Amino acid sequence: MDFKFQIVLDSLGKAILRELEANARISFSDLGRKVGLSSPAVTERVRKMEEAGIIKGYHAVIDLPPRKESITAFIRLTTLPERYARVKTFLENRPEILECHHVSGEESFMIKVLVPSVQDLEKIVENLSPFGQTRTSIVLSSPLVRSGP
Repeated sequence: MDFKFQIVLDSLGKAILRELEANARISFSDLGRKVGLSSPAVTERVRKMEEAGIIKGYHAVIDLPPRKESITAFIRLTTLPERYARVKTFLENRPEILECHHVSGEESFMIKVLVPSVQDLEKIVENLSPFGQTRTSIVLSSPLVRSGP
């Protein structure tokens, strides 16, 4: 582990991260009180974690009720390494692509999509087919979803 990470990821740093994961909008004074530091000290620690790239951003987690017309699916794509850059370029320009992971095993990529209909899902699969073999699973439900460790 990099030395700068060791300094900011001691027990206090980990406590700060846990609190920020629970509530990224917490004030520095409340955060300091929860972890046993002054407001200036916790502000400095958070700034160092941001500079070190440990904290990459602050995001709202949206939990909209499922819409009848939306389908979440995972598309597994098996392709050759020389096609990876073209696949990534194709996926970056598609708003219906929620996530893309380069994975080990038989497949090359695991792609999470959110589309309005089966026809839209079919179109994405059709557009990915020239890159290689696809296998698709439609999500029926998500009994457990976590955003971090």
